[in-house]
Amino acid sequence: MNKLIYLNRCIFHNVPRITDYRYFPFATIKKGPATTSFIPAPDIWQPPTIEYQFKQQPLSAELIPLLDQTGTTACIVMQQNQILFEHYANGYTKDSINTSFSVAKSMVAVLVGIALDEGLITSIEDPIGKYLPHFQHGSITIGHLLTMSSGLSYQEGVTPWSDDAKVYYGLNLREQALKAKVIESPGTTYHYNNYNLLLLGLILEKVTGVPVPQYFQEKIWQYIGAEADASWSLDSKTSGFAKMESGFNARAMDFVRFGALCLQGGKMNGRQIVSTDWLHEAVCPPATKPDSKKYLGVLNPPLSRWTASNHGYYKYLWWGWKIDDSTFDYFALGAKGQFIYICPRTQAVIVRFGKKWGSVDWWPAILKQIGDSLGINSKPTD
Repeated sequence: MNKLIYLNRCIFHNVPRITDYRYFPFATIKKGPATTSFIPAPDIWQPPTIEYQFKQQPLSAELIPLLDQTGTTACIVMQQNQILFEHYANGYTKDSINTSFSVAKSMVAVLVGIALDEGLITSIEDPIGKYLPHFQHGSITIGHLLTMSSGLSYQEGVTPWSDDAKVYYGLNLREQALKAKVIESPGTTYHYNNYNLLLLGLILEKVTGVPVPQYFQEKIWQYIGAEADASWSLDSKTSGFAKMESGFNARAMDFVRFGALCLQGGKMNGRQIVSTDWLHEAVCPPATKPDSKKYLGVLNPPLSRWTASNHGYYKYLWWGWKIDDSTFDYFALGAKGQFIYICPRTQAVIVRFGKKWGSVDWWPAILKQIGDSLGINSKPTD
């Protein structure tokens, strides 16, 4: 029966859509008793004319028409707790639910940091077999999972036998994760691989004793002042395992609140939710010293839209790029152009969610321009 349900998911849903949360079973993530309110800013910020590329051809457009024409569902610019810009399009409103796709990966990175802060995970240098005795690939560490360098085999694609399909549509992801095979030495090759997230989910379940959505609710969602309950899509009602690589569903403004938590060094509403040291280590540019014992992350990961001249990198489930020797922006990225873009130099969070990527080569270049257009008018607040 499970095979028939799996094939039905693959055949009739096939390519993932932003409305998939409607048919997956889910775990509710309840909001806390208080809502964090942002300040409506005076109407003084004028969105810049956006310079961008499509199929490597230089183009320019005003921001709102560009958003509307590219399938955008929500775009919000928050600076120093002030909402400078809030735009919904293509049938979506402020109350609409947006799904995260791989934005959820960066949210998992914060959960790992909290488990480290609480001493539930000793170190990211621990072999994962310490926590998952049934997965004895001794040289794979938690750090390898976080940097997509585990050496596990992974086949992309939408066919039912691809690993992409098995992870996205599978009905027992715990079992699927434990089937992952090592094909190269851990720590040697960057390979974007969703099995890494499933294994992190198994570790989090093991050390916390609760499902990952419950841990997220108790440690993050209850304290960031979310305005609405969220949900995390599950593999099946029977298994009840969160789709760790994707499937976190919430209002766009609550994704802004999560971004604000990261921007403020893990502190929200006077509470240190995750340590500043972990957040900085997770998102800062990789070290370049060859003798460094820290996990270096990946400089210039092989993403076709991102050239080496952008100084791009991938760290602990976060993307980023160096602006200069002392500053950097970082972002969570999901399929079809879901973004939480964090700009520490202007104390801003920029969220873009959409039905599709749209006629744009590289959204972060646009979000960076928005960040560049913002001035600093006051000290950061939390």
